Amino acid sequence: MALRKVDEQRWEQVVAGERDVVQIDACPVCNGAWFDAGELDLLAGEATQIERALDPESRPSKRMCPRGCALMREHDLPGIIRTPVDHCPVCRGIWLDGHERRKLAKSTTREGQEDPKKRLARRGAIWAAQLLVQLPVEVENPVHRTPWVVITILAVLLSAFGLQLLGVIDLSNCAPGVAGMPSGAMLGDLADGASVRDLCLAPVAASLAQQWATMGAAALTQGSWYTLATHWFLHGGWAHVLGNCYFLYIFGDNVETLFGRLRFALFFVAAAIVGGLAEVLLTQNTAAPIVGASGGIAGVMAAYLWCFPRNKLFQVVLFIQLKLPAWVYLFVWAGFQAVMGLVETRNVGVAWFSHLFGFAFGAAVTPLILAMRRREVARTVRVPA
Repeated sequence: MALRKVDEQRWEQVVAGERDVVQIDACPVCNGAWFDAGELDLLAGEATQIERALDPESRPSKRMCPRGCALMREHDLPGIIRTPVDHCPVCRGIWLDGHERRKLAKSTTREGQEDPKKRLARRGAIWAAQLLVQLPVEVENPVHRTPWVVITILAVLLSAFGLQLLGVIDLSNCAPGVAGMPSGAMLGDLADGASVRDLCLAPVAASLAQQWATMGAAALTQGSWYTLATHWFLHGGWAHVLGNCYFLYIFGDNVETLFGRLRFALFFVAAAIVGGLAEVLLTQNTAAPIVGASGGIAGVMAAYLWCFPRNKLFQVVLFIQLKLPAWVYLFVWAGFQAVMGLVETRNVGVAWFSHLFGFAFGAAVTPLILAMRRREVARTVRVPA
């Protein structure tokens, strides 16, 4: 990243190779940055002298110097921030994690490069919109490549909802019939002349339970258990589909960038299936079709919590716009799902258990995926000698 000074308080990003610029190495995933000796003081202002403010006492760090010198040392910055920073005693470079960088070198972030008046106007517009929709807004976590899987899933969700509006996909096919069986055709009936318009594509807990009781293990291939893999692209209304699309976009683009496209797609579908299965097994509203991508999106939110816990979200509470760390918002959200799943047990219109178990699946699987990603990076990245 190449930066050029605009005035005493601001730097702007420019094309690498221009004259009179400072170049720093920034991670596009975690927003962390590496500062060679003297660069951090130059960006923060010579009067700050952050490098001289490092506490002489240090502790061993688990992070290797990007220049390959040795393991770095953790130093406190008393009176400036509470978290330690990593300092190389050989080349005297400093590594800042994303949250540390925003505090000490905010001018190197997209938000910090904006004109203060434009930033204030943008916050005002966000506040006005949030008063109406009460949705969180991601503050600073840009991605540097197109999230094609997220865009594809959004297109699938909106296209499927369009087919619902046109009557091509009919949820009434999944209304429970005699003895709890679905009134619509099942997948095996296509060979007997049934059309896609006649299919039941959403699971109904009573129907699946009846099929299992009467057909046993054969219900997995001859019944409508396939609906656990199709219910996630169906929705109950405009607010349902647009809300799910919004949450998928603000959290999914970052997770897809970190996981990789194929791994993210499999992760999303698996979380959706786990969430749908949990709702089928635990809901008391057994006669209503279960629809929505909420289980998969909840899994993505859990992955975001693991990967970017300190990234900030705007949320309006009682007309006040708060800037919350992602971990605060997502922990509150998960707790709300758990409480509502236990309290609202009759005439349920929301798949609380799908949300909760999709989130739990994401929280359990994400550390495994991150370990895989670390091994992949270790095989491809070479530290300079």
